[in-house]
Amino acid sequence: MGYRSPTAQGRGFCVTEHSSTSRETLADEFGQSIDPLAALEPTFKETTVDPFQVFSEEVLNARNLSSATLGHFGYVFDEWRSHMYEMGRHPACPALEHVEAYIETQRAPKQEGGRGNTSRTIKEKLRKLNRAYQYWQADPVFPHEDGYNPFELAKKRVPLRVKKTKEHRKVTIPELRDMIASVTSLRGRTLIMLQLKLGLRAGEVSNLRLEDCRLTESRTNEAYSNLGSHEALGTRSNLVYIPSRDERNGNKSVRPRLLPLDTELRSLLDRYLYARPKNGEPWLFLSKKSHTQMTVKGVNKVWKSNFHPEYAETDSYRPITSHFGRHRFTTYWRVEQNLNRQLVKYLRGDRTGSFTNSSGIDAYLHAYYEDIEATYREKIYRLTQDV
Repeated sequence: MGYRSPTAQGRGFCVTEHSSTSRETLADEFGQSIDPLAALEPTFKETTVDPFQVFSEEVLNARNLSSATLGHFGYVFDEWRSHMYEMGRHPACPALEHVEAYIETQRAPKQEGGRGNTSRTIKEKLRKLNRAYQYWQADPVFPHEDGYNPFELAKKRVPLRVKKTKEHRKVTIPELRDMIASVTSLRGRTLIMLQLKLGLRAGEVSNLRLEDCRLTESRTNEAYSNLGSHEALGTRSNLVYIPSRDERNGNKSVRPRLLPLDTELRSLLDRYLYARPKNGEPWLFLSKKSHTQMTVKGVNKVWKSNFHPEYAETDSYRPITSHFGRHRFTTYWRVEQNLNRQLVKYLRGDRTGSFTNSSGIDAYLHAYYEDIEATYREKIYRLTQDV
């Protein structure tokens, strides 16, 4: 019959019951088990090896993921271990009902002893757990066979409806100019304009170093000896280098990219750098209090403090935060300027070419800085009247 945890009942909620009579009958007729991993538990209990640790060492650590991503995997695995120990089963040997009980615990209200998570959050946790389970199925040192995956099965049996994603606001260029005009802080205006004009993520802004930015004929070059010294810049003038996630921890783009700095942005950066504390820190943007590297949270705070509550979340629209700049940047080039898709992908730091169909023409299409520089400098929108 369907699994019902005494612990779960004590919290004020129960696992959704599914009629399993037909399943059990079919299993009996074919000599199959509805709980095939139960037989593996004695050995897993005896071993000192943690299956999740094996997955982390062999898969996660080899991918150069950010510390935040690794931390979230660890949190989910710890949460699953606790859940399974409460169920009286080793974490590597779940039955379908154990996964369903986990889902119910996750979405039950906190006042009833649950986690109160959204369907989107629960799906993301299941995705991480499923990645570990699929690795166990693939690695021959584990006894998990291909024919049974309780995480995949639970997702089919338990509905997890995700609310419709809200739209991003349609903000015109004149409206953007008004928004920028309202930002009185030089540091804040520079940061926001950098994201609007280059489509950078908050993490990429946080990770920008002085060596990544080259301002030709800038009055700040003497003040910062390492300004624009990154070897990727070559002999080019007035541009910025955005490293890939493989080169700089915390960045998300799969490929590095060079992006032009137009006259408007160069002037603003020049003024900002002239006023920036010269304390030996390598980061372009510093936190307000400690004058050390600005965090992603700090980047978002700049946007929220300048544009909320006017542009906060509504019933129809997402809030305008730091990620809005990347959406507006992409929409401008692809929709409003009809720029070639491969060139837009270059500007965003996405893979160019196709990695799913190696025989298609897309696999032979590539984009480079020289392909976008002239077009960018000619057509990028102006957001101030200062230059």
